[in-house]
Amino acid sequence: MGETFKPSAEQQKEPKMVPIQEVPFRKATKEALINWPPITTEAEALKIIETQTNTELENARYATESMKSSLKGIIKCLQERNIGTSDINPDELYADIFGPEEPTAEVSQTGALVALGEKINSLEAPEALIVDTLSTIHDDWSRGNARKFFQREKKYQHIPLELIGWKEAKADLLFLNPILEGAGVEINEDQIQFSYYERVADFQEKRGISTKEGLISAIQQAEVFYPALEGQIEITDFMKTPEGAATVASQIIEKGIGADADYQAYLDAKAEQTTSEAEA
Repeated sequence: MGETFKPSAEQQKEPKMVPIQEVPFRKATKEALINWPPITTEAEALKIIETQTNTELENARYATESMKSSLKGIIKCLQERNIGTSDINPDELYADIFGPEEPTAEVSQTGALVALGEKINSLEAPEALIVDTLSTIHDDWSRGNARKFFQREKKYQHIPLELIGWKEAKADLLFLNPILEGAGVEINEDQIQFSYYERVADFQEKRGISTKEGLISAIQQAEVFYPALEGQIEITDFMKTPEGAATVASQIIEKGIGADADYQAYLDAKAEQTTSEAEA
C-alpha cells in the first residue's frame, strides 16, 4: 500500500472557503433559534444566520460565551493530557469558530480549527475530553448565572455536571458540537453519554454518595463540593443549611441524575457484569 497523503505545513495553512452557514458560531445560533423559545422554523433560522451580523445573532441567542467556554475546555483538556496547543494561533482559531462580523456568502477558514481537531482525534478516548469540556461549559455557566439560583426553581442546575443528569448535561452539545464538526471530529452521542455515566459513577464513589443523606452532606460542603460556586456567598450559605441542602438534593433525585433512567440502566448493567465476573 502507498503512503497516506499528508498535506505539507504550507498546504495546511492555505485558507479554505466554506459556506457561511458552516461557521460554528452560526451553526450553533441556528440550532438555538430552532430549539429555544421563541422558536423559529429551520428555513427562518437559516435566513437569519445568513443575513445578520454576529452582534445581532449574539443578541438573539447569546451563544458566544458558551462557545468560548467550549474552546477553553478543549484546550484545557488537551493540555492536561500533555498535548500542546502552542503551535495553533489563537486568533486564527477564534476566527475559524466565529467568522467575520458581517455575513458573506463564503468565509475563509485558516486551518487552525482543523489542526485542533487533529489533536483531539489523536486521543484514544476523545469522548472523555468532550465530557470534560461539557463540565467546563457548565462551570462557567454556573458562575455567570448565579443570580438565577434564587430566581428559578431549578436550583439543581447549580451543582456539578455529574449530578444534573444527561438530559441537562448534553444541552451544551449545542455549542460544542459545531466546533467539533468544524474540526473534523466524529461525534457519537451514545459514546459520549456512556463516558458521562462512567464519570458520574466515579464521582459518586469517590465522594461516598450512595444515599440521600450522603448527598445532603456533600452539598453542605458548598464551594468545597462545587468550586465553581466560590465567592457566591448567598448560594453557598443556602447550601450549607440542612434545609437548603435538602432542597437541592431532592431536586437532584427528582429531576437530575436520580431521575435519569438511562443512568440506572447503566448501573444495573455494571452490577450484573460485576456479578458475572465474580461467578466466573
